[in-house]
Amino acid sequence: MSKQKRKLAAIVFTDIVGFTKLTSIDQSRASDLLNEQRSLLKPIVEKNNGTWLKEMGDGLLLIFDTVTDAVNAAIGFQHTVKEVDHLKLRIGIHQGEILITNNDVIGDDVNIASRIEPFSAPGGIAISNKVNDALVREKDFETKYVGKPKLKGVGQEVKIFCITSHGLQETKLSEVSAKLETNKTKLYLGIAAALLISLTSYILVSGGGNESESIAVMYMDVNSSENDDLSYLETLTEDLIFDLSSRSSGYLRVAETATVKKYKNSDQEIQEIAEKMNVDYVFKSSLKPDVGGYHLRCRLYDAYYQKDAFSNKWFIESKNLQSITGVLVQNILKELNIDLLDGYQKIEYNAEAYENYLRSKNLYTTSENEDDNLEAIKLMRTAVSMDENIVMAILYLGQMLYEIGDEKASVYFERALSKSKSLQDNAGIAESLRKQGMFLRSKKDFDGAINKFSESLAISTVMNDKNSMAKTFNSIAILNYRSNDLDKALQNWLHALSLSEELDDKPKISKYTNNIGIWYRKDNDFSKAIEYYNKSLLIKEELKDNRNLSKTLNNIGEVYFDMGDYVKSIEMFNKSLDIKEKLNDSKGKAASYFNRGKTYFFDREYENSISDLRQSSYLNESLPNIQKNNRYIGMSHYYLSNIDSSKFYLEDCYEFYSGNIEKEISILPYLIDSYLEIGDRNKSEKLMNVFIGYIEESEPKEEDYLITNWIAHKIFKKYRKDDLSEEFLENAYLSIKSRSKNIKNKKDRKKYLDTKLNVDIIKSFKQM
Repeated sequence: MSKQKRKLAAIVFTDIVGFTKLTSIDQSRASDLLNEQRSLLKPIVEKNNGTWLKEMGDGLLLIFDTVTDAVNAAIGFQHTVKEVDHLKLRIGIHQGEILITNNDVIGDDVNIASRIEPFSAPGGIAISNKVNDALVREKDFETKYVGKPKLKGVGQEVKIFCITSHGLQETKLSEVSAKLETNKTKLYLGIAAALLISLTSYILVSGGGNESESIAVMYMDVNSSENDDLSYLETLTEDLIFDLSSRSSGYLRVAETATVKKYKNSDQEIQEIAEKMNVDYVFKSSLKPDVGGYHLRCRLYDAYYQKDAFSNKWFIESKNLQSITGVLVQNILKELNIDLLDGYQKIEYNAEAYENYLRSKNLYTTSENEDDNLEAIKLMRTAVSMDENIVMAILYLGQMLYEIGDEKASVYFERALSKSKSLQDNAGIAESLRKQGMFLRSKKDFDGAINKFSESLAISTVMNDKNSMAKTFNSIAILNYRSNDLDKALQNWLHALSLSEELDDKPKISKYTNNIGIWYRKDNDFSKAIEYYNKSLLIKEELKDNRNLSKTLNNIGEVYFDMGDYVKSIEMFNKSLDIKEKLNDSKGKAASYFNRGKTYFFDREYENSISDLRQSSYLNESLPNIQKNNRYIGMSHYYLSNIDSSKFYLEDCYEFYSGNIEKEISILPYLIDSYLEIGDRNKSEKLMNVFIGYIEESEPKEEDYLITNWIAHKIFKKYRKDDLSEEFLENAYLSIKSRSKNIKNKKDRKKYLDTKLNVDIIKSFKQM
């Protein structure tokens, strides 16, 4: 019979940070490290009257008679291993009753100590409230409250602190990957928009709580034959990701589709994927067709314990294809001890309708041309007409129509909302409201849009669906930006970014940092704009998101343009253009050629400007795009003294922009001088009177405001209308002065002032 002993002890758990990764890279070094840890730490344990009880891989279980001895030993550990390569420790300490039996210890307090250890920073020490209470009496120790989490497998309340004295690292909750017990929440319908203020305050102040677990759902492996391409069934993965995220009361962090896509068909080991994606679990599944249905297999891998939490297999009849995501959602959440939200029910869909929905999604996502897009829309219409219970199909159809500017999008968003309410589908309600808000925003109905967004945010906040909350904050920020409420725009983008960082949602982080970059450009803080754009750029490069990568490169190019750094601006436009060439994105290439051509114009490289602008018109033959190019082509010919060519392009533009005073103002000075050059003083005088009349009513607001005033100054000087000439020169000078004052960074300000145009204007004004 084994001898048992019960006693009060201070329990210490340690863990080597990054040991698993080291083992996969250098097994020999990992083995040596364990020996080194033993030789360094054992004497410290003995010196402080402790017991070296157990080695568990790279972890240690130690017990001490007093809290002081345990803490002193732990501090000694951290100081000793500080300079040892790869030997960085997390340490957790708790005091409680233990039962010692056969060189092992058991008891609830041992479990508590093990759960505390992950809350330690690398190089730090985390302690329970019991240990902290003992240290309070010791003046040499300083501690800081970390939080009161629900620890997995622990029934009692435990407050966690970290030791901040003795040169120890402080715990940062944002970097804690500890496993927490979930709170079970229920969601009830009938949420009032008035909830928004209090709910938003909660999320902003408290962060809405910590998720207990995190998971990456890998793309489903679909076994297609040469005769039957079933690759479209892979889109089931996207539905599964959405359902897991929105139906788990916010207590499961689910990696976004765009992040997971990076690992599609990857041959990397599952543990490696988990570490790279910083998740607790990785879910893999496969679908194999058979007579009458599909064989569905899955495994849920626990990265913490490095083993499968469960594996299972089912046979799903063809008519029940839609049930796959429901089966998987319920099994995953059951294993993780997370309750499904009330109102979650898997509706029996028409099998053919559901298949059309999946085919449409897949086609639209992979589309390379307009014909594919139209076919995808046709398929989705068919799916919706066959079965309106597929709320996601209605929403998806609305989104596709919204993206092509079809007014019927609003009809489908309303239908999705109505159907979601009838099904008590809270996630569907929140998303439908957000889509309605987007549509109203596009119609400049900002009051209507904010009401929809507020309702959506209130529901997703109660659900604790942080992904939905982040998307809605972004939607509100865009509305704020377009209505020129810039302070609120930045605030809401920062809220969206913060939530996405909590979720480690890299595609969304990239998107929102890009948007914040746009805000800082608007605020003339060019360095900040580039800082945020570069953050977005790095993530897009990591995700190989080339389409959006080219957009961010273009945004950076525009900032350098604003600064007057035309060399760097053109460099960015070149990079953007290279990507769009590879993507065969005609409209995207047209935009890049325009941006580069415009930059060449301001850099006085007029022939290069004309070449790029003509290419832009060739790639995008829409009349607005052609005329946008022609205006700069005409102005470039003017500076090249090609008066006939200049007049040809600018006359056409002038007619096209008739009634658009801002555009007319920017064209008129060149036409005035062109007619003067060819000796047509009547037309010149007539246009001059029009120009002066416009100036009295308004002033140029175009981005080429400076150059418009500058050329007007030179032309009126040629006419010997000195008063008007000086007035336009002063306009240009004062504009430079005002703009430079608003540029936040001194170096950026200097670059702006040193552009060729600005130097000429400033010099002329001082000589006036």
